Amino acid sequence: MNKAIYFRGMNCAVCNDLFPKVVRHFENTYPRLKFEVVQVEVQPAIAAHYTIFTVPALLIFIEGKEQFRFVRHFSPGQIDEKLQRTYHLLFDE
Repeated sequence: MNKAIYFRGMNCAVCNDLFPKVVRHFENTYPRLKFEVVQVEVQPAIAAHYTIFTVPALLIFIEGKEQFRFVRHFSPGQIDEKLQRTYHLLFDE
């Protein structure tokens, strides 16, 4: 499974500011990755399963394995630095 999971908190200003930017970026740049959102206050067991201790956090899984983890301060550009090559190797024909 190829997917990205964005962990956010209800009262987290950084989470709320970054969230629409990350969603838009994934829709435009990485459309073949499934994008999921976890609200840590609502789904604490999922956050615990992935050892999320701070938000925002973005985990990217390629072929079922966690490949990249971004925590607290990150941007779409930093995501691209890590993910772009892997994504194109997987999905470009």
